[in-house]
Amino acid sequence: MRKICYFINTDWYFDLHWIERAERAQQAGYQIHIISNFVDQLLVTKFNNLGFVCHNSSISAQSVNPFKFASELISITRLIKSIDADVLHCITIKPGLIGGLYAKIFSKSIIISFVGLGRVFTKKTFKFSLIKRFVKPLYNFIFSNKNCLVTFEHQSDRSCILNFSKINKDRTVVIDGAGININEFPYSKEPSRETPFVLFASRLLWSKGLADLIIVKKRLASEGVMFTLNVAGIPTPDDPDSIPLSFLEKAHKNGEINWLGKCDDMKGLIKDSNIVALPSMYPEGIPRILLEACSVGRAIISYDVGGCSSLIENNKNGLIIDKGNVDALAESLKKLLLSKDARAIMGQNGRKLIEEKFCSKIITKETIKLYDYLSNKE
Repeated sequence: MRKICYFINTDWYFDLHWIERAERAQQAGYQIHIISNFVDQLLVTKFNNLGFVCHNSSISAQSVNPFKFASELISITRLIKSIDADVLHCITIKPGLIGGLYAKIFSKSIIISFVGLGRVFTKKTFKFSLIKRFVKPLYNFIFSNKNCLVTFEHQSDRSCILNFSKINKDRTVVIDGAGININEFPYSKEPSRETPFVLFASRLLWSKGLADLIIVKKRLASEGVMFTLNVAGIPTPDDPDSIPLSFLEKAHKNGEINWLGKCDDMKGLIKDSNIVALPSMYPEGIPRILLEACSVGRAIISYDVGGCSSLIENNKNGLIIDKGNVDALAESLKKLLLSKDARAIMGQNGRKLIEEKFCSKIITKETIKLYDYLSNKE
């Protein structure tokens, strides 16, 4: 039986973004292996019950210590070699580097997926500039593997890597986001209420834009435009950009947000909302929360970063604003809050766009094509 081995930083990220593609690959006849830092035993049980083979690693997504990287490189290379997959699929930067070096040295087939470029490519600090200088020759070495394909969620990330490296454009592919199961996230009309609900749901990082939404909420309240800011998120305590729980609890107590904690029913949360907002300054792929919101039929609003402009057609299915422009964010959100009819039209347009371009049926089909292409080259 042919094997696909996914190598990814975190178990929850695989569950959220990649499980449908893995299931479809399994249905196509591949045995599925997952290498990740498994911290949630419930997810391990879930994956095992699906027939996936889980391999635990101690990889740290946040660490940039070169000695730790060397240690991870040695231990995980041994693990990858023992699995001996027909296609190794590495997701995010560190797995891409480790898996890419293995695949180049042993002439193996690999897909490296950039799901947003992260801080390595976008931060201008000395540390990240130094890391970028270090990884550039590594990427050029990795990309010289003729059995290496590189995927992106949107064109701007692809252009950045093409400019940054020597990879041939013919071995790069844009696949539009994670894919949304339109049956699991069905369209619904937004609830009617006097005070609209605006949903912010994300990893709890400052760069995701929650602070800007709080500023906007206060500003619009002074103009008599009220809304409830519902906040749900995944804590990231080891990340230096993490929003402290104490801040969220204080903001909730002060009435600035309605803090919901981690939510397992995202479909229900979106359905109960009137608008979904993600004014992120983080270098996104195509944010899943915005894809899900469009599928359910909600107007969305975001800063113009990463792949957000690949999804948002301004004034058609949402509003997109220059990064960091809080004044424009306030005016744009006010526009949505005051026009239920505009929100309804945007929601309908968003659903149609998901069905035509971003549904999981399309995304999984494109991904399996890559697996079949590489495994047939072996």
